[in-house]
Amino acid sequence: MSTSSSTILTESGTNELEIIEFHLVKQMPDGSTKTCYYGINVAKVREVIQVPETSDYPNAQPHMIGVFSSRDILTPLVDLAGWLGVPTSQDIDKKFVIVTDFNRMTNGFLIDSISRIHRISWNDVESPSQFLEAGEQDCVVAVVRKDQNLIMILDFEKIIADINPELSMEKYDVTADRSVDLNQKMVTKRNAKTIMVVDDSAFIRSLIQDTLSSAGYNIIACKDGGEAHEKLMELAEVAKKEEIAVSELVDAVVSDVEMPRMDGMHLVKRLRESDVYKEMPIIMFSSLMSDDNREKALALGANDTLTKPEIGRMVALMDQFVLN
Repeated sequence: MSTSSSTILTESGTNELEIIEFHLVKQMPDGSTKTCYYGINVAKVREVIQVPETSDYPNAQPHMIGVFSSRDILTPLVDLAGWLGVPTSQDIDKKFVIVTDFNRMTNGFLIDSISRIHRISWNDVESPSQFLEAGEQDCVVAVVRKDQNLIMILDFEKIIADINPELSMEKYDVTADRSVDLNQKMVTKRNAKTIMVVDDSAFIRSLIQDTLSSAGYNIIACKDGGEAHEKLMELAEVAKKEEIAVSELVDAVVSDVEMPRMDGMHLVKRLRESDVYKEMPIIMFSSLMSDDNREKALALGANDTLTKPEIGRMVALMDQFVLN
């Protein structure tokens, strides 16, 4: 089973996506088994293969089984069940590997079985409830109900950052970045500006928020496109009532693409259809920012795009659109 993000991606701004449903079979203490249902955006998947021969990697991170060659790229194979704390059969001959390609990285994830592709509306994708959400450590970004099962959409960026800390955006520290102007005059200018940050991953949302606020910007954080749209419409009403420009309340939006309720592409489309937000700077920040997706985002009205490892460019881009 292989996928092509250029042919299978849903149309821009339609608020739809396709997910691959896969399973881990949990071994219960009494000897029985229980199927656990998970999902991943098709756009992040290069292919699904049988378990390849792997080579041991010296001093590997926990839950890294080894490395293999995927289309001539050295690819780590991750024991997904081990990372999630789900006890499964140790017989890997009957298992499969989901090979992912996003954030300019290729990774393999060991799974028990692959099911099917579901085409769904982001409207039907639920955010984890407040009860389930565990802040920055949470690895479930959304839930989909299908055939009386709950499919957990995993935060693969979080998993990869945990296993490969050297590649994580957590290593970026804006206060140590000499290319960012942090003199008092510049920080004061940023203090007068407010950026809305929209991302369904608490982990990523926190990184963006920390980066921008450390440079002086004020932040409004939203966990999905639906919440962002609601807040922005409320701010538009406040601005109208107080007879001020909405830019006195919020100056720009930084948004992920794939999110529950309303995805980032659809959010851009809705905002550009509104007279109030026609000109507001919007930056798309996504692990799926291929050349094709960049073209789609710009066509919908985004001002610029960033791929998620490029958090080091975030402050300079905000300065460019908000301060100039």
